[in-house]
Amino acid sequence: MEPTRDEPTTEPEAEPPVVEPPVVEPPVVEPVVEAEGLGLRTRRGPVFAGVTLRAAPGELVAVTGPGGSGRTSLLLTVAGRMRPSSGTLRVCGIALPGGAARVRGRVAVARATGAAELEPDLRVRDHVRERALAAGNPAAAFGEAAGTVGLDVPGAAVVAELPPADATRLALALALLEAPEALVLDDLDDGADLAAQRALWEAARSAADSGPVVLAAATEPSPAAGLADRLVALGGRG
Repeated sequence: MEPTRDEPTTEPEAEPPVVEPPVVEPPVVEPVVEAEGLGLRTRRGPVFAGVTLRAAPGELVAVTGPGGSGRTSLLLTVAGRMRPSSGTLRVCGIALPGGAARVRGRVAVARATGAAELEPDLRVRDHVRERALAAGNPAAAFGEAAGTVGLDVPGAAVVAELPPADATRLALALALLEAPEALVLDDLDDGADLAAQRALWEAARSAADSGPVVLAAATEPSPAAGLADRLVALGGRG
C-alpha cells in the first residue's frame, strides 16, 4: 500500500479592506442679500422694521404687503439707494450703507414706483439701446433676456401703449441686460389680475433661475406660492 500524503491546505483569501469614499462637503454658498433686523425710519415715522432675510444666488424673494407698508423703500434700500436706520445689511458681500456706491453697480433696479420707472413716451428699442449702452452690453443680448421672461413685443412699440404685463416683463428684461447679481422689481402686480400675476411671478422665477437674486414686490403673496423661495411680509405703516 502506498503511503497517503496529506492534502495541501489553502488559506482563505482575505477580504479587501473596505475603503470609505471621501466625504465631500457641499460648497458653501454665500448669500447675496443678508439682512438682520433691518429697518427704515423717516421724520414721519417708521417705513418698515425688523426685516431679516438671507437670499442666495438664483433665489426669488417675494416682498408683500399693503400699500404704505414700505415695499418700495425696502427694495431701494437693498439696491443701495436708501439708507437704513437700524439693523444690518450686506449685499454682494458689501456692508451697507457704507458700501452703497459699490452695491449700486451690482444690483439692477427693474422698477421702483415713483423713483425708477420706464419712460412711457420712449419706444422699446430706445430703452434697449439706452440700457445696453449704460450696462456696456450689446443690444443684441436683449433677445436672450426677453426670452427668459417671456417678452415678445416689437421694438417700435411705445411703452405707454404696452399692456401692463408686457411693461413689467420689459422692465425685468432690461434689468437682466445689466447682468446683475441681484435685481429688484416693484409692483409686479400692477394692472394684473390674479392669473396674470401668476404668469408674472413665473417670469420672475425664470429671471432668478438665470442667476441673480430677484426681489419682487406685490400686494398679495398667494400668486407667488410655489414659485418664490422666500417671503418677506411687511405690515402697514406704524
